Amino acid sequence: MTTVVRQLRDFAVAGVLCILIASIAFVGVRNRELAERQLDLASRAAQAIAEGRALPDVHAVIVGPATPSPKRSYLKTRKLREAGVWRPLTASAAGSTDDDKLFYDAATRFDRLHPDGGVTELLPDGTGRALAVRPMADGLAIALTPPARPAPYPFLVLIGVLGLGAALAAAGALVGGRAALAGTVAGLAALAIPCVLWQSWIAATAIVLVGAALAFAQAAQLTDRFAAGVRSHRTALGFLAPAAISMIVLVAAPFVIGLVLGFYDHHHGTWTFVGFHNFAEILSGGGRPLDDPLNFWFILGVTVLWTVANVAFHVTIGVALALVLSRTWLRGKGVWRMLFILPWAVPNYITALIWKGMFTGEYGAINSLLHWAGLDGVSWFSSWATSFSANVITNTWLGFPFMMVVALGALESIPKELYEAASVDGASAWQRFRHITMPHLRPALGPAVALGSIWTFNMFNVIYLVSAGQPGGSTNILVTDAYRWAFERGERYGMAAAYATIIFLILLLWTVFGARIVRSKGDVT
Repeated sequence: MTTVVRQLRDFAVAGVLCILIASIAFVGVRNRELAERQLDLASRAAQAIAEGRALPDVHAVIVGPATPSPKRSYLKTRKLREAGVWRPLTASAAGSTDDDKLFYDAATRFDRLHPDGGVTELLPDGTGRALAVRPMADGLAIALTPPARPAPYPFLVLIGVLGLGAALAAAGALVGGRAALAGTVAGLAALAIPCVLWQSWIAATAIVLVGAALAFAQAAQLTDRFAAGVRSHRTALGFLAPAAISMIVLVAAPFVIGLVLGFYDHHHGTWTFVGFHNFAEILSGGGRPLDDPLNFWFILGVTVLWTVANVAFHVTIGVALALVLSRTWLRGKGVWRMLFILPWAVPNYITALIWKGMFTGEYGAINSLLHWAGLDGVSWFSSWATSFSANVITNTWLGFPFMMVVALGALESIPKELYEAASVDGASAWQRFRHITMPHLRPALGPAVALGSIWTFNMFNVIYLVSAGQPGGSTNILVTDAYRWAFERGERYGMAAAYATIIFLILLLWTVFGARIVRSKGDVT
């Protein structure tokens, strides 16, 4: 009986993982089937209305061409034919419906893009509605499907296969020997049956591999040792569990999901597996010249220059202020420290908006100071150099207090006897700084520079709120360009996820090599 209990224990743990895999597969399959069904219905309804027929339960109309308004030529008006009657396509017209704006926007988008075969897409409002546009001789045939709900979660199906799997695992344990391992594999493989029926072969393969891995762990007695370790350290694990669960839900799960999304392409609500195509398009620059602001290597160069310039200013200004604030002759040290730390205490998006206002316009604070000094104002966001400088100035204001605090802490730890002995030996101020201050500052500044580099590399708020990538996207950095792929360039979430993966790999390499540099510097000193 003990063997059966161990078998069911191991099956329960692995079964939770397999049910999670099957649930993810089900959600993906049902969403894809719903999208395909709605898109097909909208396409057939648009074709039917174009041929003078109609499909039940589908709102299908004919929208006329855009014509200039008699009073204002820059305004375009349209008419809509529904049930054989033409009426103005405006929200305020008699007989207008809630769908009129969708019809107008679809017709305008169709005229702008001029697709030959028409347009069929899911609405991004989460209702499951699909819209199709087909060209006609006298206008556009547009069909809008009713809202649709995805299939319900198959609780009974998964409970049934879970029971079947538990029975197979227990039967194998009762027989004993190699049959127990075969029962483990067969029991977990039973959970792959729904995935096979849904034709989700990747999920089915993953579940079978989980079963094989569990059987291997049982054969090596790893599961028993793991269970014994959990029992002996259950108190410590109880304290660690809340933090571990939070890290899994808030960090590990989003990271894995983002990593997987990088291998898919998102288009009008549908996901398509494209393998390494997103990564290849990014790293190849998308066929654009190297000086194109959309080329990955151009953006990477801007990002590296942005990081190096900011960290250099942060360290230089922070260390200089720390040296001044550590002087014994300075009065009001507490007040000065509070004032210099204040930029770091204010939320960075508030600071970015304030600096944006100071840089914007002829009468912004910065240009007003230039006029007061007898200089001409600067159009800060019309050229790359000035726009980049505005970003660096803003982020320098945000970042130097951190380096100042780190340097102050390191300076406080330096024994005063070293300076006294150096003064007695006739060392100059520069020699004392070079041979005493810097060697003691370096171990503290090394990790601070590495951490500041990562923060600056991903400083989204300053770029997005101050320059907004102007001019022409040339001051974007990698993280802001990833945002634009997701929300401003056709909702290409897969491309944005691939960007995020590449950013992670770059920062991982920098962290590894940066840590080695810091350790080597520490060994030298």
